[in-house]
This record gives sequence, C-alpha cells and structure tokens, in this order.
Amino acid sequence: MLKKLVAVFALGTSLMAMHEFELNLNNHDLDARLDLDMGQFNASVEPDSVFFGGRYLYGSKENSDSKIDSDHYLLDGHFRVQQQLANVPALTVGMGMKLVYTSIEDEDFYALPLGIHVRYRLPVEAVPFYVGGRFYYSPQVLSFQDAKNYMEYQIGLDVMLIDRAGVTAGYRKIDTNFDISDGDATFNESWFLGVKFRF
Repeated sequence: MLKKLVAVFALGTSLMAMHEFELNLNNHDLDARLDLDMGQFNASVEPDSVFFGGRYLYGSKENSDSKIDSDHYLLDGHFRVQQQLANVPALTVGMGMKLVYTSIEDEDFYALPLGIHVRYRLPVEAVPFYVGGRFYYSPQVLSFQDAKNYMEYQIGLDVMLIDRAGVTAGYRKIDTNFDISDGDATFNESWFLGVKFRF
C-alpha cells in the first residue's frame, strides 16, 4: 500500500511540473519566450523550481528612443531557480541570470545580467489572478563587446482562464547602454498584451 501511495504522489508531483510558452504583442513589437521546467526531465529536481529557456524580442523604432532609428531584435538564453515562500505560499520568488545579445547599427551588445522574479497569486477563488514582475541588471563588469551595462524590468498581470492557458498584460522597459559616445539607449519601452500556455 505504501508503494502505491508513493507512486501516486510522485505522479501527481510530475503533473504539476509545467513548461511555459508566452507570446506578448502590441502594434509594433513581438516578444516570444519559452521556459522549460527541469522537473519534467530530472526526477531529482523538484517541479516548478528550476527553469531554462530562451527569448526572442522584435522591437520597433517606435517604442525605442530617438538614438535607435531602425527596427531591431534581442535574443537571450536564461536560467532561473524559484520557490514558494513557506510563510506566504501565494508568493513565489526566483533568482536567475541570462545571456543577452543584440546588435544595433553594427554595434554588438553582450551582457550577463542577474535578476529577481516575484509572483503573487491574488486571493480570488473563481479564476486564478497573478501579479508579478522581474528586474535584471548587468553592470559593466558583466557586459562585453560594445556593451556598457544592461537594465530590464517588467510588471504584469496574468489571468489563467483554464488550467493550461491564460492571458497576460503588462509593461516592460529595456535599456541597452553601449560603450560609445552616444551609447545610452532605451531598447524598448512599451505596454503589451499576450497569451501564456503551460504544457
């Protein structure tokens, strides 16, 4: 009987582990992100605790500052660990890092920003609502090629309409500061709407 209980618990735990795909849009920008939950691949990793992923952001000149006079893109590969706080189970806190690359007007930008994620489930019973945000920063010592430093923050609201899908809305700002005379540049600053899928 004990073996059956352990097997059922292990199966239930693995079903909680979920990868996540997010697509955010506005009139000018497209932001696609994929996070893979390592708990689905490795039994020794607790579900919903360790993520690897990637991102592609197509940014328009309309949502950048005047120093960027063409459309541009940003790529990143990222890693994050997170957990629910024992005293506040509705609050999930994570820490991570990523490798960021972009190129603007033949200037190559690489950075390794460190970041923090926060997500809180609102006390609404009918439909799960989450508010959250993230902040990443790379000082000069973690910025390479033509990069001076990097800063990104994003805040948002998620509404999970069904178990594996929902909608999201938020605001983001990304600063890519280049190590050149006129290098400080707002890469993207915009509101967005999107969808989120868990699988």
